[in-house]
Amino acid sequence: MAGKLSLRLNRGVALVIVVGILILINIIGSYLRFSIDLTEEKRYTLTDATKELLSEVDNPIHFEVLLGGEFPAGFKRLQRATREMLEEFRSHNSYIDFTFKDPNEGSKEQLAAFREQLSQDGVLPTNLRIKDQGSTVEKLIYPYALMTTTGRALPVNLLESEVPGMPPDLILNNSVALLEYKLASAIERQMRQKMPNIVLLKGHGELKEEQ
Repeated sequence: MAGKLSLRLNRGVALVIVVGILILINIIGSYLRFSIDLTEEKRYTLTDATKELLSEVDNPIHFEVLLGGEFPAGFKRLQRATREMLEEFRSHNSYIDFTFKDPNEGSKEQLAAFREQLSQDGVLPTNLRIKDQGSTVEKLIYPYALMTTTGRALPVNLLESEVPGMPPDLILNNSVALLEYKLASAIERQMRQKMPNIVLLKGHGELKEEQ
């Protein structure tokens, strides 16, 4: 009897230790972000070119991703992949930040004003058809990330263009695969945008000022 009681106590102590270790790991993980990429194609490992680009960022860059809210499984995968990619960017440079926004939230007046502003910026919606309880519901979505830095805004289209006959799943797979390239390219374009210098030479037979 005593042996069984001792065995139960030992199991109870072991269980408490295991639970304690798991809690400790979760606490440490909330302060230290790290990931191990086990995918064969290294989908979640940034390229050396992207890492070098991120190391050069010395001004805050904010991405407002218009993929907030609920989506069917396919777009939810794009939503999750975008969040993970931006988290990876931020882990390499704290100047990178992001938020998710649901562009379908707000009053009619707010939605109309917001959509008008998006349209002026060249951000056009995609008509998503969702099957719900035997019926099909249409929903306007904006698969974009609005990148803002030093007062300039640049929309980044996260969804690859539809090709006639191409399955939606393949389009989404391509979109997820190109996330790093699209986000990094947007950062590079903003960093490389500089006002051109105009140099005027004198004493080389050029026209006079009045001419």
